[in-house]
Amino acid sequence: MLAFCSCTQHPRTAPVTVSLSYRQTDIQQQFDTLFNHQQTAAGVYKGFIEQALAICHGDTGTVTQDVLSSMYLNRHTGRYDCVTTTVFQFPDGTIAANGLFNLTPGDTIAPDHDFPITGGSGAYHDIAGTYTRRYREGVYHVELRYYKLR
Repeated sequence: MLAFCSCTQHPRTAPVTVSLSYRQTDIQQQFDTLFNHQQTAAGVYKGFIEQALAICHGDTGTVTQDVLSSMYLNRHTGRYDCVTTTVFQFPDGTIAANGLFNLTPGDTIAPDHDFPITGGSGAYHDIAGTYTRRYREGVYHVELRYYKLR
């Protein structure tokens, strides 16, 4: 019995869920094309970087979502491999999440995804959880579900 007690995880608080939403008009985007604008086909580049800022709306007010994605064309699949970092800026701190997804050239909306929350600052220091984003009928739905590690 004593052996089982010594293998417990760090104490956690109950999970907190924050629900947010935004529309295409809430997004500011900028693209930087990599490899000197080298195209593999019309409208298809070897890679690019997308930077986006979205104003999200929720019960707690307005939150800024800052996204940076590096997208490289995978010649074997014909799709972009996207490495994405997302930071949500709240008045009392930030929540960061990182993840991967694939995007077909020409698609303008990233697929639905679930990324691990990798940490935060301020009131969100030392947290873990999941960032979920779903796109339905012109609205991006975001859920941040996190808990304090200590």
